[in-house]
Amino acid sequence: MKNIVLIILLTIFSCSLYQDDDEPDIFFQFSDFEILELGKSFSDMIISDVQSAIYLSDYNNNSLLKINTQNSLLVEQHTFVGSHPIALDINSDESIIAIAHEGESSILILNSQDLEILNSFSVSLMNMNDLAFINDTTLIISSKTDPSCITLNLISGEETTQSVLNGELAMDREGQILYVATSSSLKKYNWDGLRLNQDPNISDPYGFVGDIHHIVYNVQKNIVFICLSTEDNSLKVEHLYSYHGDDMTFAGKYQIQSPGLSAAISQNGERVFVAPTDADEVGVFVIEFSQNTKLEKNYYLSAGNLTARGIALDSDEENLYLLVNIPGDDDSFEPYNDHSYDLQRIQINN
Repeated sequence: MKNIVLIILLTIFSCSLYQDDDEPDIFFQFSDFEILELGKSFSDMIISDVQSAIYLSDYNNNSLLKINTQNSLLVEQHTFVGSHPIALDINSDESIIAIAHEGESSILILNSQDLEILNSFSVSLMNMNDLAFINDTTLIISSKTDPSCITLNLISGEETTQSVLNGELAMDREGQILYVATSSSLKKYNWDGLRLNQDPNISDPYGFVGDIHHIVYNVQKNIVFICLSTEDNSLKVEHLYSYHGDDMTFAGKYQIQSPGLSAAISQNGERVFVAPTDADEVGVFVIEFSQNTKLEKNYYLSAGNLTARGIALDSDEENLYLLVNIPGDDDSFEPYNDHSYDLQRIQINN
């Protein structure tokens, strides 16, 4: 009998050794963040200072949302567009928005104020990926599967096949220069008014084949920033890559310890904000770097997981806007509820 009691006591005490009573020092609730609950799957976002608004392409629900950012965040307007809107861009005076659709071969042009559809163009590309205004009358459009990009004249509706590799697009409208982040390197093309011609300056290859999440061009520093990752388990991509726009030489890495999903750059090019893929012990932070030193300056806690093309900085450089997937949002049987995102606003340090 004593042996049985001893065995029971030893079992109880041995089990207690594995009990984890440690609790986090800080708890963050949904109410701790400024959040606009949207619960949708977004593919792209652009910010308009003229309209005091953010535009979001709702990929799964085939729609475009206009979010008023003047005071409290609120959905100002909503309109249905084509099948699976994948990419957005806004023209120089921020009066019209162009939308490319992955689910059909069409481009829509909308008034940025009231989201009225002004025009629709059928194009030859399948599985569109990105688009950018070359100028106010011409778009450049890329595809995930077609071998080259096309340009579209918004006045005549004429489509022109260009000798431009497909990828993520960033346009220097002042210099009439297009930067294309392909899966292996950054390419540069010069616009002559009709055609895009590859520049003799070519960047060094990344060193691997990658997936491009976001490309951002800063005109003041003339630097291109690229967020990318790779599925090759033998390589660990944990940087934001940057290149000089003039000669395409490597401008430096920003160490974020995981692949970058999205980036936002201050107008003077000094402040670099990066959304990483991985979280640390507390949560997912947007990291602010100094462009000059390539060192971290500030960390901003997000309310959940982040997404590609999902960060924007207002022109006053007072607020960051993030698309965040809050844990627990996806627990339903609805087919389009997987990985639904909300909009978070964070006031940044000056």
